[in-house]
Amino acid sequence: VILLLKAYFMKEKILLGHEIDKELDKRNRESARKDEWRNKVMHGQYLRQMDSVAEPVLSWNWLTQQDLKKETEALIIAAQDQALRTNYIKHKIDKVPGSSPLCRLCRTHYESIDHVLNGCPKLAQTEYKCRHDKVAAALHWSLCREYGLPHSKKWYEHRAEKVLENDEVKILWDFHVQSDHVIEHCRPDLLIIDKSTITSLIIDVAVPGDTRIVDREQDKILAYQDLKREIKKNWNLRKVSIIPIVIGALGSVTSDFQKHLQSVHCNLRVSSLQKTALLGSARILRMVMDI
Repeated sequence: VILLLKAYFMKEKILLGHEIDKELDKRNRESARKDEWRNKVMHGQYLRQMDSVAEPVLSWNWLTQQDLKKETEALIIAAQDQALRTNYIKHKIDKVPGSSPLCRLCRTHYESIDHVLNGCPKLAQTEYKCRHDKVAAALHWSLCREYGLPHSKKWYEHRAEKVLENDEVKILWDFHVQSDHVIEHCRPDLLIIDKSTITSLIIDVAVPGDTRIVDREQDKILAYQDLKREIKKNWNLRKVSIIPIVIGALGSVTSDFQKHLQSVHCNLRVSSLQKTALLGSARILRMVMDI
């Protein structure tokens, strides 16, 4: 035991007479643990994928600034770590006899975490839409509160009206915009017209797979270019901006997310929208995997 302790203390430079910087030592240990986590074949897959697409600090705000229940936090982290026993993992890794790697709902695609949270056609018009609408409703509630429009006391009780208006602003919710010619994308989640500045914001929400958040932001901006030109001309607006609000199903956001959220002027924290999306994802995981 003494030899083992001596080896440990020698390794930690305690017996070598070197003064240890506690803060530096703490940072070094944290860095070593992160590297060990990232290098794990399965458990580090999410971290490696996020390196090239996600903002490294904001993407974890939900873990440090919100009050999610510990069970929900554990479920989301387990999903990120590929630690949930999907059919694909049971079949390919656990080698369960007689198992199938296919999704238990659609029976056509491999059942991975990404498929369960974003790719199953059986959930597209129900659970995925519900999760999306909750994030959009949180934005709508915050805007109503900011501009003095009718709203519920709690965001999760809020029921968005199609059209709300006062002397300062008009807010359209999931509103089909009529135009002189056919426009494919003419129904954004939110459309805000500021009467004082004669400007407008086209806001559209998405909760895709975390590896696709950058692509989805770009897709949203490109998709609404025709609508942007049309309403600027027809409504005599000075400026129209397209604001994509994209949060990964497991909480990641891009480096532009903070800028987009500030453009909305809704006084919502990044972590609040992350929490809303993650609660929807946790619900889907529990329902599909019977956790």
